[in-house]
Amino acid sequence: MSKVITVSNRKGGVGKTTTAVNLGHGLALKCKSVLLVDVDPQGHIAPALGLEQESGLFDLLVSGRLLRETIRRARENLWIVPGNQRTATAEAMLIYERAQPAVLRKALAGNANGGPEYIIFDTAPSVGRLQEFALWISDLVLIPSAVDFLSSAGIVDLVTELFGFKEEKGWEGELLGVLPTFYDEVTRQSRSSLGELRDAFGDLVLSPLHRATVLRECTSEGKTIFEMAPTSRAAEEYAALVWSVLNVR
Repeated sequence: MSKVITVSNRKGGVGKTTTAVNLGHGLALKCKSVLLVDVDPQGHIAPALGLEQESGLFDLLVSGRLLRETIRRARENLWIVPGNQRTATAEAMLIYERAQPAVLRKALAGNANGGPEYIIFDTAPSVGRLQEFALWISDLVLIPSAVDFLSSAGIVDLVTELFGFKEEKGWEGELLGVLPTFYDEVTRQSRSSLGELRDAFGDLVLSPLHRATVLRECTSEGKTIFEMAPTSRAAEEYAALVWSVLNVR
């Protein structure tokens, strides 16, 4: 049975897609089968891996196409359900039809071989039905957070929502952690913001990812950090995140 991970934050520009893509490829490099699902209408997953945007999620949820018809192979052991602006239409249809989270779970159900070992959702910063469904069916939630002014602002509402899921609706998932991104120990603001995150969330705060120009270059080249700069500090830090996921039982 697949382990489902949602990468989410109510604030944009915190490195969600970068994290989802590099985590997914890192797991694939560990010989784990991984499916990345883009539920953000901006559809950044495919370009980040050098592929074209497609209406994969719309086709899966609205047009009734099968999972095997909508997935695209991105790397060895790594597949994606791509998205584009039609993802927003899919979300509107789910609202109109008063759909439940089981719709998303059923659409991504494994095949005769059991499906991928990991399903990773990349979500939009806005609150929406697809984001809610992804969170609800998740086993683990990872919250990237830029260490800048008011860095924890986008986290509190999301954590509150997750605890609401658990207490009121019996959600069985858990918070993998808060992942500080764009960290620069040279700047006082960065150090202060990291301290605020640790004060607020304690042991849930994972080791920070440092600001790195190479990560922006990865996106423009359609490569992951493990392809672009495998010996860099950024690659080492994402490798540590991969191990954090692998160590969850």
